[in-house]
Amino acid sequence: MLRRLYATILEKNLKVLPKHIMIVANEDLINNFEKFLEFMEWCRKFDVNEITICFPDNNVDYSRFDCLRDFKIRVIKKGGVSESLKGESGRDSDKHKLNLILGYKGREEIVDAVKKLAMLVEAGKLKPEEVDEETIEKYLVVKSPPDLIIKAGEEIPEFLTWQSIYSELYFIDLDWKSFRYIDFLRCLRDYQRRERRYGR
Repeated sequence: MLRRLYATILEKNLKVLPKHIMIVANEDLINNFEKFLEFMEWCRKFDVNEITICFPDNNVDYSRFDCLRDFKIRVIKKGGVSESLKGESGRDSDKHKLNLILGYKGREEIVDAVKKLAMLVEAGKLKPEEVDEETIEKYLVVKSPPDLIIKAGEEIPEFLTWQSIYSELYFIDLDWKSFRYIDFLRCLRDYQRRERRYGR
């Protein structure tokens, strides 16, 4: 009863919410997949329209994610290869996005983007002086920067290095089995409390 009341109070006080949440995960997420599905529902409730799940390696059975029919799902593997999971389009498939990054580190993504730009310069389709931040961002696999990054432990994540430069980091000492709705609300509350300066 007290926990429900506390959750209600937190919900009412949430005004500033992230639109893109990134999770640095491991096999614990797959082993507690039902809990992850709850997490997705919580995100939908607060209109988080893009979620990125990062796994340290590409040895992950991602076929289970295909049950999320109302999300546009992209699988991003090491080497920059990207594909979409097959399945019927759902009611919110154009609005909600799920990126699954499998072992594709942020520095690799930047190197791949630079290689593509170098090929365009070599082919005469792009001048070196035309290359700026916006040009580089066009060739990144994930375009939008995550507003909030949730990670167990205290190591800085190695994913979306370019995009996450101004992201808010939230470190938790929990596994997915123990992750509750109240913990999710605390993540959102902590995000709201921070003053985002974007490098200023």
